[in-house]
Amino acid sequence: MTQVLAALPPFTIDTFNALFDQESAEANVEATIEVAAASPTALYYFMQRYAHFNGYAGSLVARLASAIGISRDMFNQADVLVADLADRGLDIAAKVLAATIDEHADSAQKVTHRKLAQVTVTAIGDYAGLSDGERDRIAQVPDWLKPILTETVNGYQGEIGNVQALVTAVGFHIASETLADREYALIDKVIRHYHRGEGFDAYLQGKQVEVAGKRLSPWYWIVVHGKHNDTGVEAEHSELAVEALNLIVKYRPESAETILEWASAGFLKFVELQQKFFCESEIEMQTVTTRNSLKQAGIITAPFVASERLVANSLN
Repeated sequence: MTQVLAALPPFTIDTFNALFDQESAEANVEATIEVAAASPTALYYFMQRYAHFNGYAGSLVARLASAIGISRDMFNQADVLVADLADRGLDIAAKVLAATIDEHADSAQKVTHRKLAQVTVTAIGDYAGLSDGERDRIAQVPDWLKPILTETVNGYQGEIGNVQALVTAVGFHIASETLADREYALIDKVIRHYHRGEGFDAYLQGKQVEVAGKRLSPWYWIVVHGKHNDTGVEAEHSELAVEALNLIVKYRPESAETILEWASAGFLKFVELQQKFFCESEIEMQTVTTRNSLKQAGIITAPFVASERLVANSLN
C-alpha cells in the first residue's frame, strides 16, 4: 500500500490512482482473465463468480446513499444560518445514488444489471455445454469468496450518523467504480479482442437473446460497464463518486487532509479485496482445469472435494 499523498481539493480520480500500483493490479486482473479464456468451463467459473460478486453493488450503493441522506444534518453549508435550510446531505447522496439507478434500471434498456449479468452467464454456460445441475453446483458460493463478500458488504454501507465511517465508505465506493471500469474493459479486451474469432468470441458472433422484449447481445452486460479502448457507465459513476467526496469536504468542518485520509483508507480496502478476488478466482480456475485433466486421465473419478485444490496446487 502507498501512503496517502498530500493533495488539495477538488480531488480527482488521479488522487486515488496514486495510492496504489495500478499497473501491477491491472496485470493481475488481466492474467486471471487469460486463465478464464483458456477453457469454456474456466470462463464459466470466472464469470459466475464475477457476476455474483458484482451483483451486490447496486443494493450496497443504495444503502450507502441512504445512510448519507439520513445523516443529512451532518453535512451543512456554513454560510446558511438557518439549520433547516443548511443541510446538504442529499446533494452528496445524489452523487452516490446515480450509480445504483443504472444498476436497477439500465439507462438504455431499462433492465436491471443483475438480469443482464445473468444473460451473460447463461450464454457462457451454454457455450461450455454445462447442464443445469452443473451450473447449480458451481453457483454454490465457495469458501474463499464468502469473507470477500462479507467484507464488501461491511465496507460499502457506512454508518448513519458516523461521518468517518461514511467518508471511508465513499472511498470504498470510489475504488469499486474506478476499478470496475478497468475490469470490464480488460474482460472485453482479453475475451473479445485478444481472442477475436476464436473461443467465446466466435461463439457470440451474430448471437442475440431476448431481454425485456428487446434483442441484445449476451455481451451487453460487459460493454455497458466498460469496454476495450472506450468507457461505459462505470467511468461516469467513478467521477460522480469523487464529486460526492468533494462536496463532503465543502460541507464538513474537518480538514481536506482528514477527509482524504478517511476516504483513502476505504479506497485501499476495496483494492485489497479486489485483488484477493482475482487471485483466488485464478487459483480456483487452475484447480478446476487440473481436476478436469486428472479426470480425463482416470486419476480422479469421485465427485469434487476440497482436497483436490491441494492436489491441483501441488501439480502446478
